[in-house]
Amino acid sequence: MSNTHATDEKLIKAIGRNDYVSYNQLFERYYACLCQYAYSLLMDKNDAEDVVQELFLTLWKNRERIEIKENVSGYLYRATKHLALNHLRSKMHFNNLSESQEQLSYEDNRVESEEFRIALYACIDRLPDRSREVLLLHRIKGMKQKEISEKLEISVQTIKNQIWVSLQRLKRCLELKGI
Repeated sequence: MSNTHATDEKLIKAIGRNDYVSYNQLFERYYACLCQYAYSLLMDKNDAEDVVQELFLTLWKNRERIEIKENVSGYLYRATKHLALNHLRSKMHFNNLSESQEQLSYEDNRVESEEFRIALYACIDRLPDRSREVLLLHRIKGMKQKEISEKLEISVQTIKNQIWVSLQRLKRCLELKGI
């Protein structure tokens, strides 16, 4: 398929017939924006690229049986989000959530439970974008509030407030889920 203006749906069908040129077109069309989206969730350029590369490798590996019955773009973004959250799950250190008085505290066995992890990620996913970004930079990346302030060009007090509000929202969300 040499048409560079082929619809996403046509590219997916061609990929299913082992058309590597179409696969490359889809990759070129979406790679950068999916990496940017994954970065907004992971706050790490290398992790974001790994997630998107994994998505495209899986797409190629399963090309003969993949059926996308929806908007291809929406499917790719949802799959990226799913893989990014899975990546976070494998990296996150839940014990960091209970560092001080203002933070949530959970017993170790509760932290380790799969039910808790699923609920926690669902709650983190519901945070406003900036709040989620600040929380993940602080808790996952281990960045200091001052470093986050400089990176995002907002005051340290705003960072403190966003972390506190995010933790309160997570606590409420988990309580509503009965966790």
